Amino acid sequence: MLSSSLCLLSSAFLAAHAVPLRKDAIVLTETRLVTFVELATATQTETITSSSTAGSVSPSPSPHSLSTTALSSDQETVLFLPLPLSSASAAASTPSSVPAVTTVLFLPQSSAATPSPSTFTPAVTATPLPSTVIAAYYPDWAADTLSPEQIDFSRYNWVDFAFAVPDANFDLKWDSDTSTALLTRLVSAAHVQGAKVKLSIGGWDGSSYFSAACADDSTRSIFVSNIASIYHRYDLDGIDIDWEYPSQSGNGNKFGPNDTANFLSFLQLLRSTLPSAKISAPVQTSTFVGPNGDSLIDVSAFANALDWVMIMNYDVWGSSSTPGPNAPLSDGCHNSSQPTANAYAAVNAWTAAGIPPSKIVLGVPSYGYLNKANATSLRARSSSSSRLFRKKRLQQQVMLQNDDGGTTNGQIEFNQLIKQGSLVRTQTTTRGNDTSSFVGAGGFTRMWDSCSSTPFLTSQSVDQLITYDDPESLSLKAAFAKRAGLLGVEMFDLTGDTERWELADAIRKGLGVVQVV
Repeated sequence: MLSSSLCLLSSAFLAAHAVPLRKDAIVLTETRLVTFVELATATQTETITSSSTAGSVSPSPSPHSLSTTALSSDQETVLFLPLPLSSASAAASTPSSVPAVTTVLFLPQSSAATPSPSTFTPAVTATPLPSTVIAAYYPDWAADTLSPEQIDFSRYNWVDFAFAVPDANFDLKWDSDTSTALLTRLVSAAHVQGAKVKLSIGGWDGSSYFSAACADDSTRSIFVSNIASIYHRYDLDGIDIDWEYPSQSGNGNKFGPNDTANFLSFLQLLRSTLPSAKISAPVQTSTFVGPNGDSLIDVSAFANALDWVMIMNYDVWGSSSTPGPNAPLSDGCHNSSQPTANAYAAVNAWTAAGIPPSKIVLGVPSYGYLNKANATSLRARSSSSSRLFRKKRLQQQVMLQNDDGGTTNGQIEFNQLIKQGSLVRTQTTTRGNDTSSFVGAGGFTRMWDSCSSTPFLTSQSVDQLITYDDPESLSLKAAFAKRAGLLGVEMFDLTGDTERWELADAIRKGLGVVQVV
């Protein structure tokens, strides 16, 4: 009997034993290695009939490898996902011993038993949202790169302006003198196009005073009053509370054992003060911790105060000589030193603790990490890596090479990989549809880590490996979010996308969204 965790089964085993597949499974089948050219012309979606004879597979046409078909009572959806290779010659150099595997993802079902409710029932609770959330952060340091007026809000229905920062007086301060003017422009541009804006408060560098601001009734009252004033002044649609992290260390933040309980009390007060606002909270892949530092098994009370939590499924591995994926979809090979730090495990953890899938948004990155490493895979994982370590994000451009020609570590946006020549587009036509994908260039080879379902670039000539996400991996994550019944997907941040909005469109495609309402 298949377990309720992620399993790796060989295709031959499935065929030989006619394994019955659960109806809440997505099966990602890699039956063979193919070249990039083959992928562009021969990719298809296949369905396996559970009651059929062993090995019986019937193909059905599909315009794209990420398409899925509706599940019926006797069929499972199979996504045919060959290992992407940058060129036909790359296939020839691939070891023949690479096994063909089928990854079975058992996803949480929205119809599962509801966790026991919290004993607290606030007077005002979050109201259901009618549509899929497709969101992105817009940082206040990005104005010179992407102005509010340049954002195509038809691709998003929510944008978070980052960041306002709590100060010692429990008020909010701004990163620059131009932040409020930029926020005003963002709200105006969004509202004209029918999108909405939340103000994100805190962040990795701005969580020093959360613990004090939420400590008791008096401080919470002051803090909430100041937030409400900003909310009304700038005609906002919601508030995003990015406390990194309650009852845990972050970037020099003060913390205490009662932070999580105080955070809940603060959110309940914020909810009652701003009943029409949408309130969200970015969270780690693991649940909030209690006074003893252990992850809580019941956080259902937060679901009453919040419209959604946004799981920050990124920065799982930073720059390292033994690199790992920045934003793994799953621990598909069971070889990760952080097996709970991936999208699949995170959704399981939060739903098991009482947050319904309909109140979870999956966070994805538009950036990656430069690594000084001559590795050709992401399977050598650093056991010293910590999920609590989160880098300051992309406030300045990072180059692939320093002025002296040496390589560098740090974060790099997806569009910079294109601008600096390590990725190039290849235009293909499949069944009459023009699509673009990206292959390595400038001495870099694009590889695919099937364990995490993410790409990476490697150049042994300069001992550099770049972990990142691209349209293919983001569409996979969005498809996972849709199948898991999540509320939506949010990207950090807007400025990493291309001028064609290819990352946003990949997310929308994975979610199956034609038009955002």
